[in-house]
Amino acid sequence: MPSASLLHWQNDRMARLRQFDLQCAASLAATPPNIHLIDENLRGYVVLLSAHFQAFCRDIYTESAMVVASRVRSRLRLLIQDQFTAHRTLDRGNPNLQHLKDDFERFGFVLDLAADPANASRLNDLSALNKWRNVAAHQGTALPAGIPLTLPSVQAWRGSCDGLATSLDTVMYNELRKILRRAPW
Repeated sequence: MPSASLLHWQNDRMARLRQFDLQCAASLAATPPNIHLIDENLRGYVVLLSAHFQAFCRDIYTESAMVVASRVRSRLRLLIQDQFTAHRTLDRGNPNLQHLKDDFERFGFVLDLAADPANASRLNDLSALNKWRNVAAHQGTALPAGIPLTLPSVQAWRGSCDGLATSLDTVMYNELRKILRRAPW
């Protein structure tokens, strides 16, 4: 059973991203093509995709922390929740593999997304997405070497984020089930 965070990712966040995908496709189809508008749309798409994936990661982290906190005495719940969210890397840093590990390993297990063979290419895509996210968000002109910014690239990164979201949801379900000895959601 998927978490509420994954359902929100699949039913709301991905739908919004698909709408932005259509906007980018429309700018590419315009005659004559407006190169600056195409570039701005693609850069905007990268920032939006990264932001939505980062928000999903924060959502599932928070949902997981609340599930753990629900297992302690009511007077301790707020304390436990505060400790889980104190200095959370995903509140200020890009959703890269190291930041995911920094946060999710606070649950007491090693986050090994690479255990799923499909995640190797997804993690490479996430790295490329984050490189372009930094260029786009900071109006950088030094472009990431060997990583083209095209609509098919961003669509592939979106698919990889979707796969990683599902994988992270599965990991958290399984790990919390071990810790709590019951299904977390």
